[in-house]
Amino acid sequence: MLVAPSAHFHFVDLAHSFLDGRLDTDTPRRRAGSKPRADDPAGLQDAVNRHLGGPKGTNGWNDWASYRVLTLKGGQTVRGVFPFKDTNGPRKHELWTLDGASMVVDVANDLQKGCDPKRTYARCDETVWQVSFPPFPAVVMLPLAAAFGYDVNDVWVTLLFAVASPLLLFFWLGRMRADGLAPLRDRDRVWWCLAFAFGTVAWYCGIRGQVWFTALTMGVTLHFAYLIAAWRARFPLLAGVILGVGVATRTPLLFSALFLPLEAFFPDGRWLGGRGREGLAIAVRKVALFALPMAMAGAALAWYNWARWDNPLEFGHLYLLEGGRGPTREHGLFSFFFLNNNLSAALTNMPRLVAHSPWLQVTRHGLGILVCSPMLLALLGRRGHANAGVDATAPEATGDEADLVRRRDSVVRHLWVSVLAVAIPALLYQNDGWEQFGYRFALDFWPPLAGILALRLPKLDRRVRVLIVLAIVIQLFGAITFGRMGHFYYD
Repeated sequence: MLVAPSAHFHFVDLAHSFLDGRLDTDTPRRRAGSKPRADDPAGLQDAVNRHLGGPKGTNGWNDWASYRVLTLKGGQTVRGVFPFKDTNGPRKHELWTLDGASMVVDVANDLQKGCDPKRTYARCDETVWQVSFPPFPAVVMLPLAAAFGYDVNDVWVTLLFAVASPLLLFFWLGRMRADGLAPLRDRDRVWWCLAFAFGTVAWYCGIRGQVWFTALTMGVTLHFAYLIAAWRARFPLLAGVILGVGVATRTPLLFSALFLPLEAFFPDGRWLGGRGREGLAIAVRKVALFALPMAMAGAALAWYNWARWDNPLEFGHLYLLEGGRGPTREHGLFSFFFLNNNLSAALTNMPRLVAHSPWLQVTRHGLGILVCSPMLLALLGRRGHANAGVDATAPEATGDEADLVRRRDSVVRHLWVSVLAVAIPALLYQNDGWEQFGYRFALDFWPPLAGILALRLPKLDRRVRVLIVLAIVIQLFGAITFGRMGHFYYD
């Protein structure tokens, strides 16, 4: 896995588009086994061969989105997709244009010919291909792509971010201890970092490369960095820059933006920390500093999307398989229709035992987070015991102790808001993460969840350590088998 790039080189391809001064790509026009061309960047045909080879014979151009550019006989040019082109019903010729209109076009009879002077007999029908992912990971790979062509080892790039995340968590846990919110011993900090790095889906995602897992892994690192900068709203401008970049990596991180305003307006669990008008001015200034780079990042992403899809909110997932994915065309990208299946994938999917080899199998929809990371079960019924379990409302609590407990409880609430804000849209999304070992979209909200675990369970007893070890064993199985031993998985 480490010695060669992964088969899914979308971000490297997008980086080369940027280097060529364009937003689209011609790579999906290539075919496996073709001879390299004289003007090819290094490794391009090898990358195509890896991608189209695949373990089952062909991957197709998976997650390169596309649309058609058609010139009608009257001279009008339209851009769009035929979502029902694979059907035989009356909607077969229904074209959904990028600007949201709908029209009927019979490609066989309604198009001009001769737009290409070299092929005057051909219909004026062109396909435009785009990489359907936010662009920041491609920006990270730009200098590597410039230096090595398509021979960029995205596995190592992903792994570097995977290593950075638990290091950031270790630093963040140190801030919690320095602020008096959790009596975390160094060994407890190490345990929690090991729990995140090896006891969650971060492990199998972080060692794979591949476009989906690369974006998730980079997003986790940026999410941890954002939470550290947004802690007590101390560095709002930096937090806005980091989260803006995070949204350009994983769009669900946008919803984690709630954390900093909550920290600013409720610094100790009380509105403005009881500081009245002075506190309001400080909080508003911090939120404004945070919002400025976020707005700039949002404007850049909106332009990027509009230039590609005529829609500032569209990254291209609507146009996968040229808009022909059944669930998407019937229900859109987000719908309550997807909630039941997504809840199972996110929370409760279990492995199944079979009466023959390999004896145990995992659904390719992934194990639920409670199965993958059983240390979360330790949160049930626990309020934690930071600060010796002092109740802020108890008469025997000192002023300092009461303030610390109030602050700790407010941070936990803010983190829970972040978890829910990021998780709920994912539960309505048209994709539950398939194909995966565990619910990979959990990585988007694991950073605030890791903070909650540390604040609620700062002193690890034997029961929690056993659950962490169990989680590591489960994730070890996933890291070894996923993508390598298909007999352990079923559709």
